[in-house]
Amino acid sequence: MVYTIKDGCHDCDRCWSQCLRGAIKPSGPQAAYQKAGYWIDPTLCDACPDVEVPHCVQVCDSETSLKPLSSRKGRCKSTLLPPAIPSIFLNGKTTSFASCMVIWEACTVFSHRQSLSWQTDASGKLCYRRLVNRGRGEMRFRLAADPEVAHLERANPDTNNPDALSHRTVDTTIDTDAEVPLPMAADPGREAIASFDIRAACIHLIFAAYAATLGCPWEESFEINDQHIEKYLGLDRRKDLTKLEKLTLIKELVYQSCRLLVSLNWPQQGKVPPFTLAEQPIWQLLHTQYYFEKDAQGCQHLIGLSFTIKSGGWAQRFLNSRDYRNQTAFYQYGTLPHALIAEVMSSWQQHEGAVRLLLWLLFKLRLGGDHRLTVRTLLRVAYGESRLLEATTVRGAHKRLLKTFEHDLERVCRHGLEPIFDPETYPIEIQPLWAKAARIPDDVDEALDFWADQANRVLTDNAPRDKWQRLLNARILGFELSDEWQQSARRPAPKRRRRLPSKRHYQSRSSVLDRGAGSGQSLFEQSLSGQAIKAAREQQKISQRALADSLGKSQSWIRDIEKGRFSISFEDQVRLREALGIQ
Repeated sequence: MVYTIKDGCHDCDRCWSQCLRGAIKPSGPQAAYQKAGYWIDPTLCDACPDVEVPHCVQVCDSETSLKPLSSRKGRCKSTLLPPAIPSIFLNGKTTSFASCMVIWEACTVFSHRQSLSWQTDASGKLCYRRLVNRGRGEMRFRLAADPEVAHLERANPDTNNPDALSHRTVDTTIDTDAEVPLPMAADPGREAIASFDIRAACIHLIFAAYAATLGCPWEESFEINDQHIEKYLGLDRRKDLTKLEKLTLIKELVYQSCRLLVSLNWPQQGKVPPFTLAEQPIWQLLHTQYYFEKDAQGCQHLIGLSFTIKSGGWAQRFLNSRDYRNQTAFYQYGTLPHALIAEVMSSWQQHEGAVRLLLWLLFKLRLGGDHRLTVRTLLRVAYGESRLLEATTVRGAHKRLLKTFEHDLERVCRHGLEPIFDPETYPIEIQPLWAKAARIPDDVDEALDFWADQANRVLTDNAPRDKWQRLLNARILGFELSDEWQQSARRPAPKRRRRLPSKRHYQSRSSVLDRGAGSGQSLFEQSLSGQAIKAAREQQKISQRALADSLGKSQSWIRDIEKGRFSISFEDQVRLREALGIQ
């Protein structure tokens, strides 16, 4: 039960010091028609569950000021709330976002939390160091005790609202010239990082998307309210949560995202000179505004929140399009699929390993899905170094980890990242059962042959005794990306100046055409078609799966090229000709 301060508080100055969570806050200078006093932040108040009567009620000498706040019924719609016009995900699927190393590693901090190698520095503060560029540079992360505690706080009423007696706003404004938040000591820092929510990574990515919409994000700020965040995270469809519970969750996730401090010691890369960055928040919380509405009983109900955020100094180095043209800064961005945010919000409890893999692959695959990855690397990303070490040293622990990994990899595949197994190091006998089931052909005749000849051998959960040792050395050749992830990996081709073809170019082109005409085929006719590939495969009685395994591809890739869904590269045409014996 949450408490509220009703009208009639005569500012006895006793209750606020008794609140252990800091939920009671001074209202500051009020309008002429209002009295100075206190207000209770309902996102922090827990009614002191360890005692029968809350501490603030015990010391309050007014019998009508502190009262339990009953749940507000009906929809929380008011003219006081600002319009929620989205600035990102305008097409409903993807949006640009800052994808530099600082954002990547901060996302790793939010997803891995206490499993990272946190240490105590010389000043007794908790810190996490990440070496960059083969140890020539370093990123250091620390946690702020409170994103607002080191700044000037003041509360301002909503003097522009004529109904301020029944509607009011309370905001805490941060002086941007004040010092940065103080970092936490080692012991409270470890408790704080252990309490972090992995869903804060979604807020972190949303902030990175907002920063990418600004021209100078290190100078400009952006405002985001609870209605935006509810829409992005899918909380607007949650009917099991009250409005206050949603606001409490949103505020907690936003504050966790703003508690991460970073300092940089960056080496020279290309023509960009080396630089250092003093410690400051990755996301600076400039302003928090609370929207209240008074009911008939005089109780103040929280109906909305808005946050004003500003990017740290890292944006001037890594998200600077102006200095990027002069080759004195970086401009690193990618594309964020909205489906990733939805997957994290739906699977963060049951499939935390899959969520970590998706967040890591978001940055790893931003240049395309053709990345060779070892299973050992994926295990380290999904479960941490300590759990991987436990699986290799404790008897029987590898079985549990192996089962969890195969389930999480299936979740990643269902999300739209289909792994391509290396046929040499990751053969069919050690692949997951769901991957074996995907080998069932779509064609009726091929499916009948499969169930008659290969089903008993392929569709079995039995594995060799050395599966774990072989799995640690296995490789994944890459991932087949869905449409949204292909957009995130796509880059606009650089514009090149068009040059007039030389005389030598025309001579070489005519000679090539003459050779094609001499053989009875033109250069265009020599390219393989999907029908030719299918006819040659069926003539040699080779299934789509067998052909895909020989080429290191997936069955869906063979099926797509046979149906002519995309063109085939010259290298793949050469390999197909050799595999099918096409001259």
